[in-house]
Amino acid sequence: MQQVAGVTGLEQPTSSEPTPGEVLAAILLGGFAVTQIVAMPLLAPLLAGAFGVSGEATGLIGLGNLLGTALGSLLVTLRLKSLPPRRTTLVSTLLACIAQLAICVVPNFSGAIIMESLAGFGAGVLLALSAAIVGASKNPDRGFAFILALQAAVAVIVLLAIPALSAAGALFPTLAFMVVMQGVLVPAAWLLRRTSSSLEASQSDGQGGQREKVTVVLLAGSYFAFSAAVGVVWVYSGVLGGMAGLAAGPIGQALAIGNVAAVIGSLLAALIATRFGRLLPLASVCAILLGGVIFFQAGMSLSDFYVASNLYLFAWGCGLPLFMGAVAEADSTERVTALLPVMSFAGMGVGPAVASMLPGGGLFFQVIAATIGFVIAALALAGAGRGLARA
Repeated sequence: MQQVAGVTGLEQPTSSEPTPGEVLAAILLGGFAVTQIVAMPLLAPLLAGAFGVSGEATGLIGLGNLLGTALGSLLVTLRLKSLPPRRTTLVSTLLACIAQLAICVVPNFSGAIIMESLAGFGAGVLLALSAAIVGASKNPDRGFAFILALQAAVAVIVLLAIPALSAAGALFPTLAFMVVMQGVLVPAAWLLRRTSSSLEASQSDGQGGQREKVTVVLLAGSYFAFSAAVGVVWVYSGVLGGMAGLAAGPIGQALAIGNVAAVIGSLLAALIATRFGRLLPLASVCAILLGGVIFFQAGMSLSDFYVASNLYLFAWGCGLPLFMGAVAEADSTERVTALLPVMSFAGMGVGPAVASMLPGGGLFFQVIAATIGFVIAALALAGAGRGLARA
């Protein structure tokens, strides 16, 4: 790819490689576009209560948002080369903000689900565009690491703010806060180029092109498997702590501190980048994840829970950007890279579901066995992908 000099508002880049300003904008897009998703555990019950629906219907809010996110990401994947980044970001941000705020005035719960789906669609476009831009940069691992660190920080802010804002049961303060969080992306959009910039055509022959496709699929599969592994632990960690006799307060504190470890892990991934190759860092974070999950035992103490939470959340924060960077390095089209955010959410949903279906042994055994299985799959697929890329 050609180098791009500085880009001003009047100057258009001639290469598909993003400028530093565009990478910064993409990091902000990826960090703040998850506001709705990380808020869902608290937002969905709040909306259900405001519209007077049963607890069973609460899940429809989250489902609508995630389906909208998936559709938005799919649109970017299909139309990546023709979407003007600046206009796409502005339109998607405004759609997410307006739809979120419109929930305050819709007449019924069905309208709230539709609005949440539209908000998710806008967020999905932003997440996929963010991944595609960072994936095309010189150091995708570093960009993805900063995105993960920012997402963790946004999650802490959102999860601390919503209980205070919704204390009186009113929707407007909470939804207005979420609009403000996502509204940061409006000025960020002006760092992006006005017109689409097609990715340079691959010079590889048909055989090389086919090899690249298989390599990308293998590496994307490893990313999905790792996401499933961390999803298992994330979903069941609090439950396992309760089964071990730990109180809810200390469990929440341990997980909050663990999110700090996730931020540290993401920043470490930014420093590592590709200095030690690909497989060694990937194997290391997998080993750390496994080292954390084995602390989840029926007789674990609060100290054990702290160690487990910090280790697996550190591995999560460090591992995801490294796996994403591996995919981005192999994916010259950036299409699969644009789908990585949705693949992560899908993996985090599949992982716990698989764990719950494992036979016998109780929940502690199911969580440990499923995590080990997904980690082995992630390493095997990553190794196969890297081996094929070097062949």
